Amino acid sequence: MEIKRYQKVIYFIILAISVLWCCGILLAPIWAGDNGIKGQISDGIYSFYSKSCHQLDSRSHHLFGHKLGVCSRCTSIYFAFLLGVIIYPFLRKLSNIDLPSLLWLFIPVGLMVVDVGLDLLDVQKNTFLTRDLTGGIIGVVLPFFIIPGTIRVFYEYFTPPDVIPKK
Repeated sequence: MEIKRYQKVIYFIILAISVLWCCGILLAPIWAGDNGIKGQISDGIYSFYSKSCHQLDSRSHHLFGHKLGVCSRCTSIYFAFLLGVIIYPFLRKLSNIDLPSLLWLFIPVGLMVVDVGLDLLDVQKNTFLTRDLTGGIIGVVLPFFIIPGTIRVFYEYFTPPDVIPKK
């Protein structure tokens, strides 16, 4: 399959959303404590990210004395996801809509489950290092499922059924 215009558009939309998402994580602490509009934006950013992250101060990296917009594991997931999106076209063609083996997804998820489970069971407390590593591994892997999966949806939606190759 040749690279279609929409494949590049989808890729750049995912890239743009990833950049904006990561910028928000950094802007929250940079503008935190400001009495003006920047402080209100910072509060809004923290509130936005609170829907998907616990934002515990003790489990968050800090910048300029304020915690990042999300905890350390989420920070690693999102920034590693951005890295994965950036390197994706160097490792795979946008026209390749086949997903990698699910093993590439289950292993990072399994590592994260073990890290969280051992902490919850009070067997071994996780650390910034383990949270950053497990988050980073899953974050860098996810684009290799999300990008081709999204492109495949558009390919199958916009391509007439008689043109889609059968396996």
